[in-house]
Amino acid sequence: MKRKIIRILLFILGGILGLLLLYKLYLNYRPELNLLLHFDHHNEEVLVNMVRSHGIEDLAFLFLLNAICVAIPGLSNGIFCVLNGILYGPAWGFIVNWISDILGQIILMELLQKLYDMKKMSNSKVYKLLTGLKSPMLGLIIGYMIPFIPSATVSYVNIMINKEQRKKQLIPIIIGVIPFAYLYAYGGDSILHLDGTRLIKVVISFVVIALIAVAILLSLRAIKKRTKKCLGKN
Repeated sequence: MKRKIIRILLFILGGILGLLLLYKLYLNYRPELNLLLHFDHHNEEVLVNMVRSHGIEDLAFLFLLNAICVAIPGLSNGIFCVLNGILYGPAWGFIVNWISDILGQIILMELLQKLYDMKKMSNSKVYKLLTGLKSPMLGLIIGYMIPFIPSATVSYVNIMINKEQRKKQLIPIIIGVIPFAYLYAYGGDSILHLDGTRLIKVVISFVVIALIAVAILLSLRAIKKRTKKCLGKN
């Protein structure tokens, strides 16, 4: 019961802190928002220069927001990953997304071990799917790659498979968060430039990567089942 109360308080505090940081960003970028609301293609270069003229303070705010939203189950970091792309472009936005995602996932694993009853997660379909694969590490990479798979469950599987092996726990995180960390940043940059063609490419890439990842997961599970059947017959 005590751990449940701490989890609820942590969720509330994370949400409040996130809103405060977001409000601070709103105040810092209010002139740019006003210009965007009265957007004219003649002002595009001015808008881009204004948006990307802010310093390390705003970068730190967004970095913290992203890490917090990754670390606390129930919160989503997608909007902040897109904001990083808007504010810092596809290259720097990707780097901020990538590093803060990794940090958030590390914190999440620590919180899972201290504040959650991880045994309950073993009943989830995602847990059974990931642990039933022929290549669990590849399954973890794909699990971290797909946004609609709960990070908490993937992290739980990571902890169970790579017990007290920090380097092995980090490998699937570092690799798995790369594709969408970049796509979010690229999509954010496309929004700032109001480039519809690039936005369509981002959406298509999201769908294609997700479908390929799901297909790989299902194929790995099918291969393992087939292998078990063959061994059983022998």
